[in-house]
Amino acid sequence: MIYNTIMEPRLKGKIALITGAGSGIGKAIAKRFVREGASVAINDLNEDNLQKSASEIRELGGNCETYTGDVSDSATVQKMADFFLEKYPRIDILVNNAGIGSNMKPLLRLKEEEWDRILKINLTSVFLMCKYFGKGMKKNSVQENQMRGKIINIASMRGKRGRANFGDYSASKFGVIGLTQSLALELGKYNITVNAICPGLIHTPIYGNTDYDSLASLNQQYPTALKNKPVGLAEDVAGTAFHIASSDADWITGQSFAVSGGQNFF
Repeated sequence: MIYNTIMEPRLKGKIALITGAGSGIGKAIAKRFVREGASVAINDLNEDNLQKSASEIRELGGNCETYTGDVSDSATVQKMADFFLEKYPRIDILVNNAGIGSNMKPLLRLKEEEWDRILKINLTSVFLMCKYFGKGMKKNSVQENQMRGKIINIASMRGKRGRANFGDYSASKFGVIGLTQSLALELGKYNITVNAICPGLIHTPIYGNTDYDSLASLNQQYPTALKNKPVGLAEDVAGTAFHIASSDADWITGQSFAVSGGQNFF
């Protein structure tokens, strides 16, 4: 028997929006989606990083629109939704990736404005994006019993298990997982799935100039189960995002997927 080994891109014809795509995980997801045939729009607060990402995406042959803005601000998100839905006929995939790291302080010493900031950026932004882009996704015209869209929220393994001095970050990511579960139940009747990805330690620009080996050496407390890969890469998260976005995951919703190499967070 002869098999056709040339597979058509799995996201061909799909239209995706990824927030926080100026670097790291967001950029890796955007590039993977383009390789799989999707048209993408990307958002970031940093204009320079956003344009660099867009340039790399276009070099892959993909269509890429950009939108600079703070997705934790309601007016900005509403304007972005209007812009997107004027530019594109629909939205098929929404990836809420924008976020910041922990203040790394004991909760009793954490300033209230620091708490408010991380909850706004990591959690409120996801709510706003789902609210305004979800309205557009509900209107997608599809054949009976076909999917209208996929929402993918980037949470964290710290959203599954808290850690001392990470209380603000853990609370925001626990919130993302809870929001994901609630939205999955609310939007399922419209044939929209909502899932979360929970990365473990991933080597991205969030760690500054720290190289891969140095980051691995700092991670002795929570080693991975895979000796050949002590720290994950942004592409590992992108692979999971692609799977959720593809038709293989049409019957999966309300879930939070650990991408952590089996790290012993528990």
